[in-house]
Amino acid sequence: MNKKHQPPKLAHRFFQWYCHPDYLEDLEGDLVERFERTMSAKGLKAARWGFIKEVLQLFRPEIIKPLGGVQQLNHYGMFKNYFKITWRSLYRQKLYAFINIGGLAVGLACFILVSLYVRHELSYDQFYTHEGQIYRIFQRQAGNMFLGTEYFSVTPAGLATALKTEFPEVIHATTLEGQAALLGFEENHYYEKGLWADPEYFEVFSRSLLRGNAQTALEKPASIVLTQSLAQKIFGDRDPLGKDLDFQNDQSYTVTGVIKDLPNNSSIQFSFLTSIQSNAQYVREKQKKWNNNSYYTFLKLAPNVDAGQLQNRLPALYQKYTGHDENYPFKDTYFLQPLADLHLTTNINFDIGLKGNPKYISLFSLVAVVVLLLACANYMNLAVARSITRAREVGLRKVIGAQRRQLVVQFIGESTLIAFLALSLALLLAYFLSPIFSHLLERPLALDMVENMDLLPWLLLLVVFVGVLSGSYPALVMSSLRPAQVFKGKIQGRFSGMKIQRALIIAQYAASIVLIMSSMVIYQQFQFIQDKELGYEKEHVVTLRIRDKNVREHFEALKSEWLGNPKIMAVATSNGSPVNITSSTLINDEPGGSKEDDLAIYRMRVDYDFIDLYGMELLAGRNFSPSSSIDLEEGRIINETAAKALGWTAQEAIGQQFDDDGTKTVIGVIKDFHMHSMHMAIQPLMFRIRKDYFNRISIKVKPGNLAETLQYVQASLKKYSPYPFEYKFLDQQFDQLYKAELRLGEMFGFFTALSILIASLGLFGLAAFTASQRTKEIGIRKVLGSTVKGIVALLAKDFLKVVVIGFLVATPIAWYSMHRWLQDFAYRIELEWWMFPTAGVFAVVIAFITISSQSIKAALANPVDSLRNE
Repeated sequence: MNKKHQPPKLAHRFFQWYCHPDYLEDLEGDLVERFERTMSAKGLKAARWGFIKEVLQLFRPEIIKPLGGVQQLNHYGMFKNYFKITWRSLYRQKLYAFINIGGLAVGLACFILVSLYVRHELSYDQFYTHEGQIYRIFQRQAGNMFLGTEYFSVTPAGLATALKTEFPEVIHATTLEGQAALLGFEENHYYEKGLWADPEYFEVFSRSLLRGNAQTALEKPASIVLTQSLAQKIFGDRDPLGKDLDFQNDQSYTVTGVIKDLPNNSSIQFSFLTSIQSNAQYVREKQKKWNNNSYYTFLKLAPNVDAGQLQNRLPALYQKYTGHDENYPFKDTYFLQPLADLHLTTNINFDIGLKGNPKYISLFSLVAVVVLLLACANYMNLAVARSITRAREVGLRKVIGAQRRQLVVQFIGESTLIAFLALSLALLLAYFLSPIFSHLLERPLALDMVENMDLLPWLLLLVVFVGVLSGSYPALVMSSLRPAQVFKGKIQGRFSGMKIQRALIIAQYAASIVLIMSSMVIYQQFQFIQDKELGYEKEHVVTLRIRDKNVREHFEALKSEWLGNPKIMAVATSNGSPVNITSSTLINDEPGGSKEDDLAIYRMRVDYDFIDLYGMELLAGRNFSPSSSIDLEEGRIINETAAKALGWTAQEAIGQQFDDDGTKTVIGVIKDFHMHSMHMAIQPLMFRIRKDYFNRISIKVKPGNLAETLQYVQASLKKYSPYPFEYKFLDQQFDQLYKAELRLGEMFGFFTALSILIASLGLFGLAAFTASQRTKEIGIRKVLGSTVKGIVALLAKDFLKVVVIGFLVATPIAWYSMHRWLQDFAYRIELEWWMFPTAGVFAVVIAFITISSQSIKAALANPVDSLRNE
């Protein structure tokens, strides 16, 4: 090359001063080649000015200094410049910044909300002093399968006293029983939930009183301790100690103490405690053998006592106090359970407190982690995609002396900074979304960084982890590039990033499609439950909870008054709801037959109008009748499952006799109906007449003006009872049986929407980047005659392929998980083939809409503009 046609000497000297010797020859040779090409095309003057401009643009001081070109720069300045570069990059590429920060923020917000839920569920009963020494007793009654389990939380009345007497390591033991009562003071009434308790309660749970003496507050009968909020509600600022309260309208109880309100993460909740010595049934049963179980027993062990060894001694205690009662058909086994495990134990009948579900904790935690990983995958996808445009930057930095370690630190630092920005936004999102999330889970969840200050270090650690995880792959790969290959344009074949992009998109859409499929199956199962023939009519039936004996005594007058209203069609009473029958007993098809042949059967006490009101179908025999002399004492109606269990057909069962505390006669057989949730198969059932023993009134009303009808019922009921008006529509009670499934469906819908949003954000960013990279190609194709439709198909094809692969990966995972979930239902849908392609088509449509928005924009661009710089 002629000397006067060479690049400027200043640039050559710049390379000699600042470039790493190993890269000097490659870099300078590459730039010289580019100078020659420009000179041939545009002339010497244009080539020289273009060369100088390019050098000045690429070798700015803020790029040179952090990478070791100037050795005197300290570490503070280096990281300061890293921050500047990152911030300028985000500012210049707003779409990239929005997608990365927004996607990570959504993933982190989801993770924070689920963390609040998990934290709350695992915090139950942790606040008690010496919590690790507190245990409760529950039992297994072998052979007594009730509501799907043989385990019961209730124990005999005398168990607590026996534990303290027989085992010196039991330093305190208390007996509790749940109750609800109407409290009256002056002219006001308050219906509250409380507990019968003995004085040992305050010793086991280490609870002190705000007013009164804990040692004596519950010693005497007719004593009552109020919580702080209830005392304020009843007495205001007056001192409640020594005041008398009306209890259930027929007794007077004296306030002997005020206790601090229990936190919401306590399994044992109450508004008041009353002396268990006031409970006449408890006093009687405490003197009997242990064949009646109605009470909760909690104990406190001495420090360093092995609970397992104590449990091994419980069978001997059982034998000593039960004796050999031949009339008691079950064998009881007692177990000790730590108080901390109480909230998450779900398979025990009549348990105390609000229950959590350990399966849901694990499931929601897993889904939250998946959503967070989807957000991390978005960052990696876009970082890999942008790596081609930043390859020259990396090459130049390595040429001027940057070490690989410095490059890795910078790129991971960039991703960590993005993660910190995302955390700030995530905290705001979590704060505003926590009320909605709290409503979905029915838990008092709130993001309060003052109360949850110990959560902050974990969040910061999480952000660092997310930053390192998201930025590690691009940093390691890009820092390994060789400058000579970068500047000669050979990087495309060696590293295009498409393999890792495809893998991440497949993983993203596989996770999203699993959630979509799961949401569809949960919805279909719930619709199946809603639409299934139940065997009774649940629409337009209102049930009233009756606690006042005065209402029972005047029921006939109330019934006549109500039936006089044209909007009320029928009225009936029962001792339970047909939606969830919980009373059971044992019968035998032979009076005086062997105990081994006993049949466990659910039972319900009803009046003469109950079966007609609910539209239950009689398969054989007749309904109860006031004119029949045997119906009141001997007559029984059974369901067809009970008839089969006793060895009879519906017709054969009529007139058959069986033993149920005396000889009873079958007068009718009704068609099976679902008396529990569809998790359980239909069980044997028996109806009997008991007009004076009921706790519910069922009223069938005409549709329309329901509020007016309910006001009428309430007004007439108030004439006989000061109790609050408690009513529920039967279909609402039915839905309550599936509250957990409803909550699961809502949560899966929430997580599905988030996962689709995050995956779509990432796909949108990749589509935008791909379209920008192929601008000239699209221009050439349009010049050669390609249509907009063809170009859109070209750009969308590669992305849709990986979404389809994601569908193929997701299908077996979704099928297996939903098949396992459906096994919990005795009555369930079948997984059909069309459910899975439907979810796949939905995901493909969402992906295509996301991609096409950028593809159409690129296809409609003027090819003259895209080719002008070529």
